[in-house]
Amino acid sequence: MTNDSGRPLDIEVWSDVLCPWCYIGDERLEKAIAASGREDDIRVRVRAFQLDPTAPSEPRSTVAYLAEKYGTSVDEARGMEENVQKLAHEEGLAYEVEHAVQNTLDLLRVVKLADTFGAGWRVMKAMQAELFGGSPDAFDPQTAVRIAAEADVPEAEVRDVLASDRFADEVRADQAEAQALGARGVPFTVLDRRLGIPGAVPTEMYGQAIAQALGAGVA
Repeated sequence: MTNDSGRPLDIEVWSDVLCPWCYIGDERLEKAIAASGREDDIRVRVRAFQLDPTAPSEPRSTVAYLAEKYGTSVDEARGMEENVQKLAHEEGLAYEVEHAVQNTLDLLRVVKLADTFGAGWRVMKAMQAELFGGSPDAFDPQTAVRIAAEADVPEAEVRDVLASDRFADEVRADQAEAQALGARGVPFTVLDRRLGIPGAVPTEMYGQAIAQALGAGVA
């Protein structure tokens, strides 16, 4: 069974490794896909969206970074992170308030490489779990190599990408395309280029959109 067009349902998800709402939204979407009972009729493709291209090139403390970025106190920044932590825990996700922050361009380039092997979604979610789970090595190139290899992406290919600027243009093109579609942030989910979902909506809303796109009669 496919959608009304006779094709599998294509779901594109614009996401960033560094985005906590993407981490939560991606998990909710995956749960909605599983709950639909139509996993074999759905193809998920992750698209890159660098949330903060000006993020530092070396790891920093999340709380200090947020306090500086938003002009708040350290306590206020920590409170923001603790609120997100609660939501992540409700989804069964690990979430450490003091996770690292760093520029994600290199990780997103590896995600784009993985996408050519049909593993972009899996690699993105694994990178998010590594980062928000509090790993001090989340941005280490060796971690990206390991995660991609676990998704059957050739290690030599990953190392070549990390040693070059391959897929940088593809990352920027993804971001430009999302903005052309009206996205101002992530996560941004598009079903068959017909239904757009901005933000990390509840699992039930993802489920309703999937049912509608599959022609299940949801209004």
